[in-house]
Amino acid sequence: MINSSFTVRNFTGGRMPILVRNNSVTKCKEAPGVVSQLLMDEQRTGDNRIKITRFEFTNSECFSLNTKGSSLVWLMPLCENLSLNNFELIYENLLIIPPSSRIDIEGKVGDKFVLYEVPKANRFFSTDENFLDKLKVVDWSIEPVLLSEFDSRKRIYLASPILWEGIQCVKGEMIIYPKGGSAPTHHHENAEHFQIVLKGSGSVTFDNKTEVLHEGDIIYFFENEVHSFVNDQSDLFIFAEFFIPGDYKTIWADQSTVCTWHPTGKDLHDRTASRQIAKHVAGQGTDI
Repeated sequence: MINSSFTVRNFTGGRMPILVRNNSVTKCKEAPGVVSQLLMDEQRTGDNRIKITRFEFTNSECFSLNTKGSSLVWLMPLCENLSLNNFELIYENLLIIPPSSRIDIEGKVGDKFVLYEVPKANRFFSTDENFLDKLKVVDWSIEPVLLSEFDSRKRIYLASPILWEGIQCVKGEMIIYPKGGSAPTHHHENAEHFQIVLKGSGSVTFDNKTEVLHEGDIIYFFENEVHSFVNDQSDLFIFAEFFIPGDYKTIWADQSTVCTWHPTGKDLHDRTASRQIAKHVAGQGTDI
């Protein structure tokens, strides 16, 4: 059930950004000891490109989830750890779940995670793209940290053909904004995308207005929507963003500040990164 999330629409039939506030969506009982919030779906976006559900344990429980036969599904914990199918998944992990799978999830009171689903995902597949046939854990804590050329932002890739074993219909990354960090004005062609705030607060500007985003908020952008971000609110502003499909083009309002990322050679914990990624412009890198 939808309560009072802030949804932007115009009156000419066009589509504009959708902002879903963290606490604006009703919690529904999913299973004994587990509640869920449907944060994004066809009712909000007008199509079935993405479904986003946040789950929370109200008791220490184990419950089961089943994925559909044609869906691309991934899970990100919002807690220190979860037990899934008898292995531990930590906050710094992302889990890709094959179609037609059952996963048994065990959590403690207050534990949360977010489940992302692209229904009928093969409509976005390239000719040589396939679903995974087993669970795949992406440990983003060992991935290379990239530094923005023009400001203090950092990037860590979450979804790419290398990380997702050939799946390229979804691309994703985590962007870390220290205080004062900003992303210049831009828009994307050939894809829709969304950001979910993982930590802190920051400001997003779109449609000639500015909104402050807080932890747990989601903002969804359709194709060609001009926007920018700045951390003018907290010590750190961190979000994960995902693009569907993964083959898209970014257009920058000012070509002199095109978002370019430099390798640091280090991971999030200042260790030597698990691999190397060369300097590249956002959306144009290879071997990522």
